[in-house]
Amino acid sequence: DLCERNFKTYFINSDTEVKSRDEIHHFDYHRKTKRITHSFLPNEHPVKIVLTSGASCPDTLVDRVLLKFLNFFPEAKKVEGVLSQF
Repeated sequence: DLCERNFKTYFINSDTEVKSRDEIHHFDYHRKTKRITHSFLPNEHPVKIVLTSGASCPDTLVDRVLLKFLNFFPEAKKVEGVLSQF
């Protein structure tokens, strides 16, 4: 709900709902229906994506969603390189 105030949001249950760079299957929380949205990623560079999850969401699920999005942006920094700084 907090993110919806400033961003387009998509409620998904797994990385498999991100079908491609152009298509996402998501749950419309307000209408209580499943939806398919095309052209959901902004056309700006760099693209900023915020991932959030609830406390009961497994970290591996968030990781799979993150990696799926990174595959759409081959120019993005590699996860290993970013994590090596910590």
